[in-house]
Order: sequence, then structure tokens, then C-alpha cells
Amino acid sequence: MFLNVVVLDLELFWVSFIRWFNGLTPLDFFLIFWPLMTIDFMRSIGKSVFLLVHAFYRKINPLRFDPNFFPKLSLIIPAHNEEKIIVRSIESALEADYVNKEIIVVDDGSKDKTYQLAHSYSEKGLIKLIHRDVASGSKTGALNYGLLFASGEIIVTIDADTLIERNSLKEAVKVLSDRNISAVSGNVRVLKGENGSKNLLVRLQAYEYLLSLELGRRFNSIVGTLLIISGAFGFFWKKYITSLGEYDKDIVTEDLDITVKMRKLGKRLVFADKAISWTFAPETWNDWKRQRIRWTRGQAETLWKHRNLLRKRDFDLRLVAAIYDMLFMDIIVLFIRFVWIFYLVLFYQPTLPYVIFFSVLLYLVMEFMAAVSAGILSTRKRDLENIYLVPIVVLFYRPYYSIIRLKAYLDWVMKRESRW
Repeated sequence: MFLNVVVLDLELFWVSFIRWFNGLTPLDFFLIFWPLMTIDFMRSIGKSVFLLVHAFYRKINPLRFDPNFFPKLSLIIPAHNEEKIIVRSIESALEADYVNKEIIVVDDGSKDKTYQLAHSYSEKGLIKLIHRDVASGSKTGALNYGLLFASGEIIVTIDADTLIERNSLKEAVKVLSDRNISAVSGNVRVLKGENGSKNLLVRLQAYEYLLSLELGRRFNSIVGTLLIISGAFGFFWKKYITSLGEYDKDIVTEDLDITVKMRKLGKRLVFADKAISWTFAPETWNDWKRQRIRWTRGQAETLWKHRNLLRKRDFDLRLVAAIYDMLFMDIIVLFIRFVWIFYLVLFYQPTLPYVIFFSVLLYLVMEFMAAVSAGILSTRKRDLENIYLVPIVVLFYRPYYSIIRLKAYLDWVMKRESRW
């Protein structure tokens, strides 16, 4: 009986929805769905189509690199209380297939067994181990300290909780044989949670990383608007880092800050999709929330710090476009969406269920197409196994993340203190 009532209600809703949809004029449709259609739909579908076409083109016309280009690498691994993972991190760096390299582990005032575990490798001459009795208080301080002992031409930054694949160094370095390129971003994937599990939150982050790198970072690399060289796995010419005054300590998102500074030099930044590393993700929502607030506020701080890009005309046009794009898509559009929701509730309350239903359908279609495109572009087709997460991403994960980001931006504007 109950099931019959539910089926009947669904049939009535569907009939009413079709009547409402057919009765919409083009103007009504635009007034209701303009943010979804003009921003989300066009950008999502357009990006996916562009990248798939470009991938097909590159398969026919692959890029050529210097096969004899093997500059010395300095792999810097900043570590603070990383006893759970530091051994695996060092082992993955040692096993990476690249002869001309040095590994520098910066023990930044750890209170656990990080130093003792790394010391056995130092005694064998496999790594340089640098110890600081008092922690610098930031990853930036540890990186700058490691730079003092780096003798390589190229600096590779690797988070202590990140494991690199065997061929990743070669895949990234060959791109730097083009001297117009100043830095390369590796392809960071989620391995599992910080404590070794792979719960729903970890899987959602793995899905998120796949789309953000295979679609977002790949697209920005191709069109020349790349603004983030991942701090978890990034490659930089040392001469450019030192000429820029190394890493600034006033920003919590040092990877975005150093990338913008690199772009100001007028050189290209590239995403190397085959240079893959694996990182551990937060397993609890509280840890995830703290991480995302830090990222969001760091983004706002960096954009504000480099606001001269918005008013000066002597910078590369693609850099300025990238800054405006980040400002618009990550901040302005976020507020537009919340205003849009308020507008719909205020002016379309009687038909709000139909508006929500159609919006959810469109977002599901967009997300599904983006996930399939990312899976096709990825070198690992197993990435498609998480496609079942699309409804959860659309209905919960992205809306909740939007709320977190909105709060973080407002806290930054109001200069509220945050606890990391």
C-alpha cells in the first residue's frame, strides 16, 4: 500500500514537472537557471570536450623531449612528527628511477621518532638528514632550511606523507628540458587515510583529486593559466626559487604563493600527468574541515598579497587571466550561487521543487560526464571505479565544501583567527 502511494506521488510529480517545464518561456528559463547554464554547464562540458579532443591530438602528435636531459635533483622532504610514514617516504624516494639525485630530509623539531628512523638512512649515506631542535613552525621554514643544503639544479618538494612512483621523477624532469618552463606540477593522488583506512571521506577525496588534476590542472596547463604547483610533489629550477627570495613565511599555502611568484617571471608552468605521487588524506570530517579552511584562507591571502596583478599591465596576459579566473570561479561564483539560491526561494517558491529537481538532474549529468572524462584521460582506468560517488558528490560533498569555503572567506575578510 505504501509503495503504491509513493509510486502514485512520483507519477503526479513527474506529470506536474513536465507541464511546468513545457510552460517555461526562454526568458523564464534563463532567469531561473542562468548561473547553472552560463557558468557550470558550459565550463564543465566545454572543458571535458576540449581535453578529450586535445588528448586525441597529442596521441597523434606527441611532444618531443631531450632524451639526454638528466640534471641533478634535490628532493627535499620536510618532516615534523612523521614517524608513521617517514620510512615509506624515504624508501619511495630512494627507489625512484633517477640516478642523479640527492634526498634531503629536514627534521623540523620533531618530538617523536622521525629523526631516529631517518638517521639509519643518513648513516649509510643514502640521504642528507638535517635536524632542527626547535621547529620552524611552518613547512615554509623547513623548505627554506633544506634549500641551504641543496646542490641540485632542480628542487623537488615532497611532503613527508607522500609516496612517489618509480618513474615519476623522469616523467617530470623531461618536461623541464624546455628552458621556457620554470616549474612542473606532479599528479597527486589519494592513497588512503592518514591512519591507513579508506572510508567514504577518503574515497570522496580520491575522486575529488582525480577530477581537479586530470581536468582542472591539465586544462590550465594546456592554456597557460596554471597557478598551482603542488607542494606535495613539485619541481622547480633552483635558480628561480633563490632569485625570488625562496619561500615566503607570511602565507600558509606556500605552493600557491611560490607558483604565482614563478609566473611573474614570465615563464611557463606545466602539469605532468604521468609524474604520479600518492598522498594520505584526512579520515575525519574535522581534520578535513581544518585542512580545507587552511587552503581557502591561504588562497585568499595569496590573492590579496599579489593584488598588483589585477591593476598592473606589465605582466603576462595569461597570468593576469589566471588570477581573474581564480578570483571569479573560486570566490565570486561561490557567492553568486548562494545569492541565486536565495533568489529562487524568494521568487519561485511555488515551483521550487521543480527547479531543484531539474538543477540536480543537470548537475548529475555534468558531474558524470566530468568523471568519465577524467577517467578516460587518466593513465589508470581503475580511477573510474569511484564513479558511483557522483550522487554523493553532487548532493552532499560539493554543497558542504561550498559552505566551508564561504565561511573561511568571510572569516578572512572579518579577520577572525583560525585554529589549524
